[in-house]
Amino acid sequence: MNHPQAVGYNEVTFMYTGGAVPYPPPPPPSRRRRLIPFRVVVRGFVAASAIIGVLALLICLIYWPRTVRVAVATATLARFEVDRYDTTPTSITPVLSYNLTAVLAVSNPNRRASVYYDGLQASGLYQFHRFARAALPVPFQGTRRTDMVPVVLTGSSPAHVDLRPDAFPPHEKGVFPVDLMVDGIVRYRFGKLTTAIASKLTIECRLDLKLMVPSGWVDCAIWS
Repeated sequence: MNHPQAVGYNEVTFMYTGGAVPYPPPPPPSRRRRLIPFRVVVRGFVAASAIIGVLALLICLIYWPRTVRVAVATATLARFEVDRYDTTPTSITPVLSYNLTAVLAVSNPNRRASVYYDGLQASGLYQFHRFARAALPVPFQGTRRTDMVPVVLTGSSPAHVDLRPDAFPPHEKGVFPVDLMVDGIVRYRFGKLTTAIASKLTIECRLDLKLMVPSGWVDCAIWS
């Protein structure tokens, strides 16, 4: 007796019986999430803040002013000695007589910003004690400008320093380490707009001077 032969084949992992291969049903269409008005406002605010921040950074990089530069073109110490004493019933105070002249090179390195100076002055210091002060006649500087500013410190004042040769070693060689401190208030002007916030300017110029011997060019250090 002949049995009909089965069409197809059977395996453990796959079975084909000759019929149509069933396909899984398609997934349901995804639902688009609607943006509620609050989310729209938040996203718009974040995007606007990012754009404003980038623009502000670019403006700062382009227009941020550079610090004023100061150097000593020449300086001469004509007199620096204790020539008398002020006496009182309780104390004896030495009086220092001095004559220091210098020329400062004050530079505004900015291409887009002019500079206003408020109360710009130079002070003479010796052994960290100030012995004189003078105003500098520089109220304003245009862009990319360097002015030669004279400084004259002459007169006498109570001496709070020791001028003996053994008190400060450079005296043995006739050298006086005198510092010029330049300080004042700086405001910047961009076109017709002047900054309302002023910044403090402090610059130190260290000099080693001999009597009646002009110094050479000395670059100054910026403190602030």
